[in-house]
Amino acid sequence: MTAPVDPGFLGYQPTIEPLKLTTGASFVQTIQPSGGVQFPANTAVKIVFTAPGGAVLDTWNATVTATAATWAVSNVTADAIPANSRYTLLVTYASAPPVTYAWYEGTVLRT
Repeated sequence: MTAPVDPGFLGYQPTIEPLKLTTGASFVQTIQPSGGVQFPANTAVKIVFTAPGGAVLDTWNATVTATAATWAVSNVTADAIPANSRYTLLVTYASAPPVTYAWYEGTVLRT
């Protein structure tokens, strides 16, 4: 029998990826569950932007259906997020009590 692999940390580990925003362009994104899985009813998905010191700059809520979480954020709103900000994409399942996971996090890149 093989011992389980120690991931080197406790807790859920989000995927670390940059989020790229293009000046003058809207932010349009769709995330779909893989393998035919569906989001449970009342699932909430949002992106929270913070300054390097941790102050919240903005929160973008997704429109969530059973098969997708989508954003269509205007360029005016997206342009207000500066380079080198941080973001966290949070998914909250409406269980009792609600459970929130950080699926993605990283730095904001500007082009």
